[in-house]
Amino acid sequence: MRLSHILCLSLSSLEFSAKTGWGPYRLHRVGVHFVGTEPSVLKYHHIPDKKLEQPYGLQGTNHLLPGFGKVYSKLPTKAILKKDKVYTWCSCGYSGSQPLCDGTHLTTYLPDWAVKLKPVRFIPDRDMEVWFCNCKQTKNRPFCDGSHKILLKEEKRTANKNILVPATMEQKVKQMSDEKLTIEDTDVSDLFKEVFQIEPCNSQRLLNLYLETEKDVKGTVQLMCSNAISDYFFVDVLIAQFSNRTNSEFVSFVTKNVNKPSMRAICQRLSLIMEKCRKDDDRKLESNVVLLVSLLASCSSLRISNDESRQWVSFLANETNTDDVSLKIALATILASPNLMLDQTSFRDEQIGKRFKCIFSYLHSLIQKPEYAPLSNVMILIYVHMVTDNAEDLAVLLSNILGHKVPKNLSKQQFVKELYFSHAINQQDVAQKAANIDITKRLNATMSSYLPVHCICAMLHWRSFSKYSTSINEWIKMQMLECVTPVHPIMSHLLENFATSCIPSETYLHFNQSIDEQFFIEIFSGEIFDDSKLVIRLLSLAFLVAFSFKLDSSPNREQLGGTNKTPKAYSFSLWKLVPIRYLMIMADIRHSDFQYIKPMLQRYLMSTFSHILPEQMHFDVFKGPNSYNSSKERYNVVPFVDFSSALEDAVNGLGFFRLAKLTDLLISQPIQSQMCHFETILKAMSVSLDEERWPRALVEKLALLWERFDSVIPHRLHEDTIRLWLKSPQASHIPNLDGRDNDFLIAHAPLILFRADARVFKSPTHLKCFCRLLAFYLSASRDANYLKLTRAIAYNTKSEMTEKEELLRSYIGTQRLAVVQVFIELCDGDSINIPNLEEIRQILCTQIHQFFIADAHLPKLVHFNMYPVRLIPLIVKRVPSAHVLINSINELLTGGNLERRIFTIVLMTELLEKYKIPSAFAALTLISDLLDSLISNNVNEEFIILMYNIIPSLVRLIMLSPFHAEYFLTTIHRTRKLAKNRLSLYASYTKARTSPEQKLIELLDKAIEKLPKLPE
Repeated sequence: MRLSHILCLSLSSLEFSAKTGWGPYRLHRVGVHFVGTEPSVLKYHHIPDKKLEQPYGLQGTNHLLPGFGKVYSKLPTKAILKKDKVYTWCSCGYSGSQPLCDGTHLTTYLPDWAVKLKPVRFIPDRDMEVWFCNCKQTKNRPFCDGSHKILLKEEKRTANKNILVPATMEQKVKQMSDEKLTIEDTDVSDLFKEVFQIEPCNSQRLLNLYLETEKDVKGTVQLMCSNAISDYFFVDVLIAQFSNRTNSEFVSFVTKNVNKPSMRAICQRLSLIMEKCRKDDDRKLESNVVLLVSLLASCSSLRISNDESRQWVSFLANETNTDDVSLKIALATILASPNLMLDQTSFRDEQIGKRFKCIFSYLHSLIQKPEYAPLSNVMILIYVHMVTDNAEDLAVLLSNILGHKVPKNLSKQQFVKELYFSHAINQQDVAQKAANIDITKRLNATMSSYLPVHCICAMLHWRSFSKYSTSINEWIKMQMLECVTPVHPIMSHLLENFATSCIPSETYLHFNQSIDEQFFIEIFSGEIFDDSKLVIRLLSLAFLVAFSFKLDSSPNREQLGGTNKTPKAYSFSLWKLVPIRYLMIMADIRHSDFQYIKPMLQRYLMSTFSHILPEQMHFDVFKGPNSYNSSKERYNVVPFVDFSSALEDAVNGLGFFRLAKLTDLLISQPIQSQMCHFETILKAMSVSLDEERWPRALVEKLALLWERFDSVIPHRLHEDTIRLWLKSPQASHIPNLDGRDNDFLIAHAPLILFRADARVFKSPTHLKCFCRLLAFYLSASRDANYLKLTRAIAYNTKSEMTEKEELLRSYIGTQRLAVVQVFIELCDGDSINIPNLEEIRQILCTQIHQFFIADAHLPKLVHFNMYPVRLIPLIVKRVPSAHVLINSINELLTGGNLERRIFTIVLMTELLEKYKIPSAFAALTLISDLLDSLISNNVNEEFIILMYNIIPSLVRLIMLSPFHAEYFLTTIHRTRKLAKNRLSLYASYTKARTSPEQKLIELLDKAIEKLPKLPE
């Protein structure tokens, strides 16, 4: 035997509990005083939230199931219920988390009668205090009705008399079933009369036990329709059986065609109960009968006579009923049960139609009262489904009201549909009531049912609110604020329909008032990177771009008469606050959250603000190693005051060490930490134009920070930057610049931007920022003009639109031409005066190359207008796309312009030297033909000037092209002879020595010495 030894012994101290109350109230106010606060009995229960399709009050028909559960306790539980919470009360008595259900009734070890007792769900419409029943014998499920007191008395009486009635009765019922006795109706009646008198609490359970045997269903039907069964019990048992029709042998039996007498007996008994309800004015029984009628009417095998049809419809169309729930069930039954009436297409019963008109008119009068708001909401949803022929969603809505599945039978209800539209509710009522419908709390894409927002969306599409001057913008704002991720797909349709309804048209002169600008200012104010506002900001952006596009593309509002107050566009001060590019980046990064709103944003932004759509370099700012999401360490944030004071020290000549150190630290931080220094960076980009004093490395780091802001707020960045550069003393004066908004810059772009500080064009770092800024405004100008063209489509003919499109393309091409010509001029200069000239040329040529790629006609247009010949080698060398000019040599050579011919031949020489391709050599034939034509026809002074300027190029062409060398050599020699002959035309020798011919001869002599001789 092996003995174990204690290897370690440890002690720990435990503080005595100072619990003063219940639940989590431990160590609360120790040593002060006793806290006698008892938490809610439901504190540790998971209480789900109400869904939109669920009505208030009791849910379904589980509270009507026959039988009673096991007694859990003889005392009820007091609880405070919260509004819009779903409380599931245990019916079987076996739950371990009383008084609520924990799913124990679904287990297999419980008796059959307990398994069939389903939990009862209740949704309060307000905060209330209730008593939950724990004895499970209540007739007012799930609330206590005092049955536990009767239970105590019965137990005492039974104990004193030593009577075991329930067991005796159960044995007798089982014996009747096992022996298959033939029971007469009077015997059965006498038996259950005895049960009711002796043990009323167990009579329903015994009858259910008899139904479970499923051995004499016909006898059960006779029993149900006999006088032994009370009206209440008859209705409750049938509701329980038909609610669970898939597993009920009783329902399967009575719905078969061969058992029509059984169904007839049930219908006759039900008709008698209806008459009795009307006489006795029993509201509770009436509500249960209405529910039973809805269950029976859902059976396809139900066949009732004309008189019964009128009686049942008249019972449902009770104008004295004031209970909200009963009215909804009655209305749902009428709409869900076409087999209650005759064929509505071939014959329409006048009596039934009259009853429908009365009940629908009665409902119309009730929904005008505020206490019938739930009924009003249901009727609005029914109206919307009927108008849109949405049979599927209507069936779901009616199923939620009735508690059982309703088939899609809207097409069979044409008669009821017409009467509903004309008497129950019309479009004006729907518009006025829908504006007060409850919004959906925490609306997101996980909600799959039909919601109020679907109803509002459909009515906006019909322009119902604007037609009846009903304000809906407040409802839209509240619903937008309640949206969470993932964004529900209906929101894009809602915002688009609302934006459309805010714009008048020739068909609809009335329009809704759009959301006020102050609302959006509050939404977009504050921290740009606030994730809590991301959803509402994206939704706001979706509405803003949709509204702006529809307003800008609509016809002239002056042509739309009848409008009292035309819609106005949102100011640019608001657009300046909107971080469009950042929001689109977030929508792409978090695709699963915004996948339903992103396509709408892209569609409208592509039409209005395509220049703001993010590119890959903008995404890199948020996906790099320094991004906020990927960073796990906590950065040392650069204080705003320190960075500003460091910049002031640098401006005042106190050194750059402190500013450089803080800049290095700031660059390593994510963009979220850099945004607070936006104004300081802009100021630094202005004062750092003095490159002679500022270190180049520091300026480049500041420019890098400036470029990162372009991924967040490009509008604000570019406008503020260009204003600082235009206000500089070295900039051209622009009158009233402060009073102009960004539209002024767009309208006059791009040439006005070149009036900025001249030092910008001498600093490579600032020039890169300027090129980025210029590209932004060129794109903005293009989008603004195309939007104006879109508006012109509405009131212009096709030929006029074609002409306008041509003019717009010409205008855009002229803008680009002007920019390229200025860029080429900036390439000209002296490296002594401009130290960074080569770097500046490289930047400008890169931009010219991008312009040439974007517009295939621009290279030819630029060179047709020409530029200094000395810059041709620079352009050909540093602009790769200039090779396309090889195919345009013929167009450039044609015409009598001397300067353009010189420019073209020099250009062709540079192109051939860089691109030795067949098309380039073929272009030399055009040059040789031109020169031959000029020599043969007329040699004048213009020809002498042409040859004088192209002789160096011809020499280079002879060396480059052996195929054309002989011809060009012949041309040179012929030109020399012709020039000598023209010297005789001068009157004096002095004039001849200074003539262009003499200069050409001298140049030709130098060229001939270098060239090979012609073969003899």
